[in-house]
Amino acid sequence: MLKIPPDQTFLIQIAVFVVFWLLVRRLWFLPALRIIRERTVRSEGAIREARAIEAEAERLRAEHAAALDQTRSEAQRELQEIVRSAEAEQKRLVAEASAEAQRTLAEVQARVAEEVARTRRALRDEAAALARMVTEKVLGRPA
Repeated sequence: MLKIPPDQTFLIQIAVFVVFWLLVRRLWFLPALRIIRERTVRSEGAIREARAIEAEAERLRAEHAAALDQTRSEAQRELQEIVRSAEAEQKRLVAEASAEAQRTLAEVQARVAEEVARTRRALRDEAAALARMVTEKVLGRPA
């Protein structure tokens, strides 16, 4: 039972408790709280750093995607330009081949026409000679 006023043992218990509390606080609680605060600060710093790295990675990912899209569009434009150049070259080559074929055809036609004319002259000359021969044979005298 509690005595009023408290005796000395109660005061000694309070003093021992206060000393024990101060010792435990100094040797146990304050270092533990300091370690907890340091870990909290490190964790928050690591979280901030991780968020910054994540943001940087996202920015780099977006830049990479944009560069890739730009490269694809440039490649597509270059491919279209190459196709257009190839088509133009093909048209030019076809036109040159067609013109060459027309020149060759004209030359062949001219040679054939010249050969036909020469052959006709030769045939006319032969026909005239043959006609004289036939006339001489039929008439029996030179014509």
